[in-house]
Amino acid sequence: MKDLWLKKNNQAANTYMDEVSRVNQFTSHHNGYIKVPLKILRCIGLTTYEKLILMDLIAYMSDKTLCYPTIEMIARDVGCSSKSIERHIKELADKKMILVSQDRKNNTYYLPNYLHCHPYLLMSEKTHELIGSVRKQVNERELTLWVQGIVKGDEFQAFTAQLQRLHERRFPMDKFAEKEILESYAQFIKSELAKRFPPDVNRN
Repeated sequence: MKDLWLKKNNQAANTYMDEVSRVNQFTSHHNGYIKVPLKILRCIGLTTYEKLILMDLIAYMSDKTLCYPTIEMIARDVGCSSKSIERHIKELADKKMILVSQDRKNNTYYLPNYLHCHPYLLMSEKTHELIGSVRKQVNERELTLWVQGIVKGDEFQAFTAQLQRLHERRFPMDKFAEKEILESYAQFIKSELAKRFPPDVNRN
């Protein structure tokens, strides 16, 4: 039995997950899986519970454009209190990662139509670009702490808010402004990185 548990799986992860989702020898209650872009899974502007709730809502939507699970259903799925779920859903809605309608007995949830270029995802991806370029040159634990500080800072929120305002207007010429904001943010975090990790101490 021990050898069975220690045996390495040789299937590609995506293929293996497909198999795991379909096997129903003992239960067929959850026979499926969802597509979650890495941009969402690794979005540095979202908390752990915000990501889990967003993924749970996507799972409930499946091949539809909306869903309306109860707060208690989401709480059971995610593993936290209903009060926490309500708070995190409000935060997701404030960040405009989800749209919430209260027309029904339960909330109805939708995804925004510009999620593919959402400000939080754009800011996160721009930050990951910098991380990828320096992570082998600095102490990675200190780098992680520095990134967490950047995300909590006023500047990160200000850049995100500028992008959000552009998306709310949705003028064609705003694509150029969007690029300028992201480039300004990139320059800002490069400058902050140089202050935190001066070139002469960029060693693990």
